[in-house]
Amino acid sequence: MVRPDPRRSGHTQSRRRLSYASQSSDGEYSGGDYPRGSSQWRTPRVTPRHRPMHASGSARRDPLPWRDHSEERPTGLVRVVPDNVTVNNPHYQDLFDCETYALENKSVSNTREHAHTMGRLKKDVMHSFGHRSEWNGDPPHKVFQFLRQFCKACDDNDVSEGEAFYMLQDFTLEPLRSEVMAVMPTRHGGNPGEVSSYLKLVNWVIRMHADESTVAGLVEQFHQARQEEKEDEMSYAERLRVLNTSCGFLHSTGALKGRYVDGVHPVVRATLRERNIPGMTLAELSRIAQTRSDE
Repeated sequence: MVRPDPRRSGHTQSRRRLSYASQSSDGEYSGGDYPRGSSQWRTPRVTPRHRPMHASGSARRDPLPWRDHSEERPTGLVRVVPDNVTVNNPHYQDLFDCETYALENKSVSNTREHAHTMGRLKKDVMHSFGHRSEWNGDPPHKVFQFLRQFCKACDDNDVSEGEAFYMLQDFTLEPLRSEVMAVMPTRHGGNPGEVSSYLKLVNWVIRMHADESTVAGLVEQFHQARQEEKEDEMSYAERLRVLNTSCGFLHSTGALKGRYVDGVHPVVRATLRERNIPGMTLAELSRIAQTRSDE
């Protein structure tokens, strides 16, 4: 028996309509190409988040919502602390210790998920680090200030040591950037590299730029610093602050203020010893000295 052709008889077979996830109930298309129920991965939208203020006064971020920490430490990855740089003066031990610049997030993994979010993470870290604050390796004694600044910026954005390992080079300038990239492993495994972790990279940077004799000379300059004849009190305080920064912040605020009082002009020294109280900053103390000198 021959079946009639529905097209000639005027009858049409009803067709099943394919419903899309992006299609509304009234038939209007709202965008998207995937049928309802299909498993299509989408990048979550990131909205600005509030930065809570910690007790230290620094703006610190909570763990970023668009980063998955469920597989932070895959099997086989172990955090290894390398041997420290040997120094003769025990007062400089912490300064040359790579763990001084360790991050709070000590995960050493760097998965494909981390690489996907690395671009956004670098922008957040650069905001905390400071634009145009990159270092080119000169002067060499600035290495301690650079590492502390980078460490704080990473901690403010919950960066792991595995992520910071591939991020540090982006906060350097030439010729230091080329030197860092030369010792880094390649992503495709062609070159294992001289360093293989964040702490080893920090150790390498310290060995290449820090010198104990240079630090000792800067410390001696700090202890011998005196206010010069034509130098005002505010400029003297700034010179001491820069010297302390060059020394890797070896001296506390109390020691910094004590050095300032001992080295300032005798005409204001007695007043400063009376007004110098705990909790007062060096800037406040220098303003008092400047006012007393102008009288």
